[in-house]
Amino acid sequence: MTTIVQSPNYYEGRVAPVRVVVVHTGETPESDTAAEGMANWFSRTTTRASAHLCVDLDSTVRCVDDEDTAWAAPGANADGLQIELAGRAGQTSGDWADKESATILTRAAAEVAVWCIKYRIPARWLTDKELADGKTMGLTTHVQVSRVFKRSDHWDPGPNFPSELFLKMVVDFMPKAPVQPVPIQPKPAKIIVPAYPGLVRRGHRGKAVLAVQRRLKERGWRITQDGIFGPGTESVVKAFQKEKRLTADGIVGPITWRKLWTAPGAIKR
Repeated sequence: MTTIVQSPNYYEGRVAPVRVVVVHTGETPESDTAAEGMANWFSRTTTRASAHLCVDLDSTVRCVDDEDTAWAAPGANADGLQIELAGRAGQTSGDWADKESATILTRAAAEVAVWCIKYRIPARWLTDKELADGKTMGLTTHVQVSRVFKRSDHWDPGPNFPSELFLKMVVDFMPKAPVQPVPIQPKPAKIIVPAYPGLVRRGHRGKAVLAVQRRLKERGWRITQDGIFGPGTESVVKAFQKEKRLTADGIVGPITWRKLWTAPGAIKR
């Protein structure tokens, strides 16, 4: 049975069709309350992260609808479905082979099998090249997303994650999954551009600077969110402007401000 603990940390809609399932570990104990704990953490606005599903020993908790974009793996959010497993990236092969892990893997595989059928995702692990191409459908992990897109340093579900065993479980569940294939089509994401506060530039401090830093972080850029427009923030702003073919002066004027919310790729691609 799936319960719902809605996270506020997501984008409404999608800018791309679903093509990948991203497997995570929640860095929690393998308990029967871990899914609820992860979901409660995702329910805080200060967390700035989320997943579609959280799974533990005896429950699955939904935090974000499939049709919406969770904030979980920069680079694979716009076209990804995110599932968090109770457990840790540092688990050994023996840890993954115990009874608790087997139960969690089984529950997660059943959920992934439903997604594979519903969105016509082949039950296969993607290569780095396939993940990067933006077209090939399949399964991936947070560590692979970090390696390919270089927008985070997360390494879950860890080097000892039993990927082949998990894939076999998914395949075994697919004939039993109670769904009909209905590929999801992207619907326009609801984007609200905050009121422009005036020029934001090096030497400034305060809420406007923090808004710029936060939005850049949401888009996948590595940036410190401290409300201080120093050389680090200026460097990231210039890089963003260059990527969007704007004047790379490091100053957030009205055009750069709007592009932060509306330019293609605005959802952590």
